[in-house]
Amino acid sequence: MTDQAPIDAASNTRFGRTFVALSVLGLAGVLSVIPSIFSQLDALPPELASLPTPLVVALSLASPLILLAVAVAVGTLLAHRVGLRSLVAARARSGEAIWRNLRPHIPMAFAVGMVYAVVVLALDALINPFANAELLADSFAEADILGQLLVGLFYGGIVEELLLRWGLMSLLVWFGWWVVQRRQGLPRPALVWVAIILAAILFGVGHLPAMASLVALTPLIIFRTVLLNALGGALFGWLFWRHNLEVAMVAHAATHVGFFVIRVGLLLLSLVMG
Repeated sequence: MTDQAPIDAASNTRFGRTFVALSVLGLAGVLSVIPSIFSQLDALPPELASLPTPLVVALSLASPLILLAVAVAVGTLLAHRVGLRSLVAARARSGEAIWRNLRPHIPMAFAVGMVYAVVVLALDALINPFANAELLADSFAEADILGQLLVGLFYGGIVEELLLRWGLMSLLVWFGWWVVQRRQGLPRPALVWVAIILAAILFGVGHLPAMASLVALTPLIIFRTVLLNALGGALFGWLFWRHNLEVAMVAHAATHVGFFVIRVGLLLLSLVMG
């Protein structure tokens, strides 16, 4: 009992430090959506529009903050048990360097994200003629591309990776490892791939509400939205597995940089040609 108490205390301290470090990282991402909340105040239903603006903002942030806390806690408890890593978590647990371990992978992660952005927009161009292309094009043309970039970099690149990869994927890998392998050895690649794909599909499904705010959800648009986002989810999940969470975050953020660069380029081209 005397020996166990210091071990438990050290474990609790490591959990607390990791939880706080990743939560602070995620908080920066959640706060990045505040400008978009202000931009949507005029579109609120009357019962919400009558509320004080700070209360509306707080209510809008409550759900992602709760989900973030749950995901960070789950990942902090389970990820390291199944061989999944975060450099921020390693820094909080044992003082490992973040930048030195992340820097060699940044060019690869950035390139992967940019290539994925090109693939998504190319597939989008193939699918859109059959999915009410004019309405989709009008919706995206009217969007605030700078605001989308900000949210994509911080909410997409940080918060979504904490939710879907650190929290959900770690839980799925751990559950498969516990059920199939009885917690023996490292999880088999097949188990990890099942978790990657399941988390990726849920990542795609999670984008349907945002799409529903732009267009009617026909079966083809649902398929398009889930497919294009699930491809990214699978890619980011693989990077998380083979490298670490922060590499997946860089690739995810780079995808939104790619979207921004391509859309600005197309906008400038249309101005020149027009």
